[in-house]
Amino acid sequence: MNEAKRQSKLSPDEQREARIAGLIVIGLLMFIFEAYLPRPVPWLKLGLANIATLIALYWIDWRAATTVTVFRIVIGSFFAGGFLSPGFFLSLSGGLLSIGLMALMHKSGIFGILAVSVAGALAHNFAQLAVAVTILFDNDVLWYLWPYMVLTALTTGGVIGWISHVLLRRLAADFESL
Repeated sequence: MNEAKRQSKLSPDEQREARIAGLIVIGLLMFIFEAYLPRPVPWLKLGLANIATLIALYWIDWRAATTVTVFRIVIGSFFAGGFLSPGFFLSLSGGLLSIGLMALMHKSGIFGILAVSVAGALAHNFAQLAVAVTILFDNDVLWYLWPYMVLTALTTGGVIGWISHVLLRRLAADFESL
């Protein structure tokens, strides 16, 4: 019998946990890979690790996406040496607002994955900027970055959404053939 055709011996709960764990690892690998990419400006990142979050949201559910996001941020901050640093809190605030908005948009059934991804990128940038302005630096001048952050969120959110869409289609095709 073909290996791909064999029935999984894992229970549905075990399959769910395995998928979540796999997505956390993928998100961490993307986080580490992206850390080595050059950045034109210090605050600009593509957000490749968010592909794992979007896949979790669409492939599993919002709880899985939240788990992937939180674990990715916490473990990633340990790898980067920034656990409980200002960057950690900026990332966590952005990740939590982002997943909250994306989960609501996805649940509504009105928006496609590209719109959900772009909204998540906007929410992420807004949360980070709000925390930086109000808690970390207490400096309203930082709000002048917002227009630039919107432009980058539109671009990176679109790219991440498109990549996630392609990967989800591939996942669906692979699992259909089992």
